[in-house]
Amino acid sequence: MLSTTEQSEKNKAPLSHRVRAWGVHLFTMAGMAFAVLAMLALINHHIALMWLWLGIAMIIDSVDGTLARRFRVKEVLPWFDGGILDIIVDYLTWTFIPAMFMYTNLDMGPKPIAGIVTVLVLTSSILCYANEHWKSVDYYFYGFPAAWNIVAVILYIVGTETVATICWICLFIVLTVVPSYWTHPFRVKRFMAVNLAATVIWIASTGGLVAIYPAHPLWLYTLFWASGAWLIISGLVRTLTGPDRPKRQYWKVAAA
Repeated sequence: MLSTTEQSEKNKAPLSHRVRAWGVHLFTMAGMAFAVLAMLALINHHIALMWLWLGIAMIIDSVDGTLARRFRVKEVLPWFDGGILDIIVDYLTWTFIPAMFMYTNLDMGPKPIAGIVTVLVLTSSILCYANEHWKSVDYYFYGFPAAWNIVAVILYIVGTETVATICWICLFIVLTVVPSYWTHPFRVKRFMAVNLAATVIWIASTGGLVAIYPAHPLWLYTLFWASGAWLIISGLVRTLTGPDRPKRQYWKVAAA
């Protein structure tokens, strides 16, 4: 009879599969490196550089899930939870660092008010990250998916004033718990080709506007708004026409 150690060794995936799986994990971990670079850039007031690092982290996050499924990482390395790794990096790059940017660089009124709004942003986002039902069966995000990097860069480019900034941020905090669907451009099948094209155009136009900030060339500004509007509309279509999902288990999450 084989010992536990011998049985474990026998059940190991081939070395080449394990190397590929670790390669995917290291690729995801690279997002942490860019998160650190983004935070350092924010501390040193290099705003364009911060958005560059966050943009690269977002691209990594867009691709690593596909690679993990392609190489069956969870099966090959069942003891290492790539999902937790992904959530840690996502919370930093999609939520925490953008929230710190909004607090330090956007016009959110007196610091006590800005601090309260920032606390609400970071705590409400936990309802997204800790909830097992944050995606629908057809891979839409259910409720605003704590994409504060997108909210922050839009408010930064537009240059909203105090009241508008606070109102927009509060709206998205509320949308975190409102039953609504938000398009995941790399997983949603409906309109996938258009969603991917809109995503590429939005990222490119956003990068261009950040690079030349505060200039707003009309053609670039139009691409920025048109591509972003499409992604919002495609989620709205799912909200109005798609099948409903069970309600989020907020009380269960809170109790945990």
